[in-house]
Amino acid sequence: MTEQGAHDRGSFEAQGSAFLKQNISEKPEFDYAENRPPRSYELAGKTLTLALRDKPDRLRHVFGEREVEVEALGGAGAGGVGAPSRITVPYDAFEMGADIFFVTYLATETGSVAMALDLTKGVATVVRGEMTDRGIVSSVEAARVEEVKISVPVAYHPAFSLGGTRFLNTYAHNVAYEHIYLTGVYETWMGVKGPQAAQADTEEYFAFKIADGVYLLYWNEGVLTAQMTFLFNFFRGNCVAELFARVEGDRVHSTIGAYTHLIHTKLAELPNVTRLDIFSGD
Repeated sequence: MTEQGAHDRGSFEAQGSAFLKQNISEKPEFDYAENRPPRSYELAGKTLTLALRDKPDRLRHVFGEREVEVEALGGAGAGGVGAPSRITVPYDAFEMGADIFFVTYLATETGSVAMALDLTKGVATVVRGEMTDRGIVSSVEAARVEEVKISVPVAYHPAFSLGGTRFLNTYAHNVAYEHIYLTGVYETWMGVKGPQAAQADTEEYFAFKIADGVYLLYWNEGVLTAQMTFLFNFFRGNCVAELFARVEGDRVHSTIGAYTHLIHTKLAELPNVTRLDIFSGD
């Protein structure tokens, strides 16, 4: 914070850089993974092929305990256009609901993948980030999981609005943020405790409903070179996220997580939560 608590773009960028550096520090003062859900190894031994809905690409994932082999069976390479057709890389997986996994890995030196892998419906929503000189270019793809056999038409995860929802994310004993989803397009985050305390910004976000109470969303920071991809389970009261960023020339790729406490919402599917009839862009 600057003198007398005054803030400007310089102090905002300084606090944002401090946040990013905490996620590449070996001994962070503010550990954004302190309240992260435990890693899951339930995917180990599974082969899951993602057939993209809007492209001819098929991506076969062979999961080990700590690494995943990704092979492009058509179209672009395993990590996107221009990437090798087969890669083997470390991955993180978290089971955030019954047979609903958050999976993330680095596909290339400049490209990240984070997905909601839904083995109940046999679909996945995949968020990619590509680091460029101008920032991070984000894209999202829907996919069918070929190995999951279902007797009903494929139900891809629909776009969704969290407008009118507000909650507190506690990442660690000394790190907390409020998230206020103003509409189906914009959300405001505010640092409550931690390296970004008393800072706030409004971002354009994109959300998808995975199941009742379970939502995947991502945004690109307006000032920092950073992409955030979250999977929330409001029934369980937690979330996990991929942070893909660049700070002072260093790449950041980490998984963080928080306890999530709902303050209010307009979503009828979430019981026992205060409901406020506020504007949410509907």
